[in-house]
Amino acid sequence: MIHEIKTVSNYIEEIEKLISNKEHNYYFRGQDDAFSNTLPAIFRSRKLLDNEDNMFNDFLMTDPQLFEKCRTNFERMALMEHYHLPTRLLDVSTNPLIALFFAVKGGQGNGEVYVYKDQPNRDKLAKMLSHQGWPNLIAEYNNKIGLTYHNYFKKNAFSNEMQLESSLARQSMADKSSFFQTISRFYKLDNDYIASHHKLWSNSYFSYFDDDESSHFVDFKRDLETVPFLRLFEEAKRDIPSFANKLNPLELIVPKIVTTKRMSRRMENQQGLFLFVPFIGDEYDFSVDIDYSEVEHRAQLAIDVLSLYNPDNPNEKEKYIIPVQYKQSILDELAKLGIDYSFIYPEDHAKKAEMIKSKYLGL
Repeated sequence: MIHEIKTVSNYIEEIEKLISNKEHNYYFRGQDDAFSNTLPAIFRSRKLLDNEDNMFNDFLMTDPQLFEKCRTNFERMALMEHYHLPTRLLDVSTNPLIALFFAVKGGQGNGEVYVYKDQPNRDKLAKMLSHQGWPNLIAEYNNKIGLTYHNYFKKNAFSNEMQLESSLARQSMADKSSFFQTISRFYKLDNDYIASHHKLWSNSYFSYFDDDESSHFVDFKRDLETVPFLRLFEEAKRDIPSFANKLNPLELIVPKIVTTKRMSRRMENQQGLFLFVPFIGDEYDFSVDIDYSEVEHRAQLAIDVLSLYNPDNPNEKEKYIIPVQYKQSILDELAKLGIDYSFIYPEDHAKKAEMIKSKYLGL
């Protein structure tokens, strides 16, 4: 449902109606223009996506001291996003007023606030998997959705899964290509296995790697010993020495809400966390001819899995629109509540000086 917002109080009333439903945890993202998608910055150019590993490593080399307090590759990626390096992370906040600030702070058109949750929309998940050619894989997630002991869709920065996926961002294009060719074979095999045997690979996941006698997906076990996988595991072990040489491919294709420690006053004030957009896979597979617009489309389908939709219209996202003519008045209202540039960007002293000057110039 689309909600038109004209005042802060109007916005708070609408948000209160939303959060009265205790079924989900909600996360908010503000965009100061009506963009055609909600993709992270790295998806805005094929050149950026192709050089994800180079940008990551270049930034580390440029200022290694900046990352001294980071314990994992995900924390390094989060800090890079914080300093505006294009990454596959979407900034979200647990505070809806922070998202509102970002929706009205600039831009030439209407502002927008989107809502996400850490439990998937099953229909959108099924659509994403079907679009990839693996419609039967939805069965692998059905019996896991909502379980606290294994949530595919909510992680923390210190989890093995996020260490693995953020380490994957640092791998070369050649290694990514070999890696995703292998992973794609697994998904096709599992898709067929579910159809023919009516069994789920995930049900035996915890015993799968320790059972030397099992012939269940035996080729995948051998694939884990190939160079691209071993390089990935070694990268993960640099931060987590106990990291085991195993992975669950079902983790790799879904988006995640990821919590991380607040590494600056800015991150603390913004009450920020991240939506991690998964690797599509085919964009790195040299054997697949895929148009970049299709890569963008698949990335958006993944994000939509965690988007909040109108329960009365499953194809309409819950979205708060701030018409451009109300942006400045809402920005002024937020400032009276203490949510202004100096709060959002506490380390930006140049911005503070600009605000003081504008105050006395009457701007």
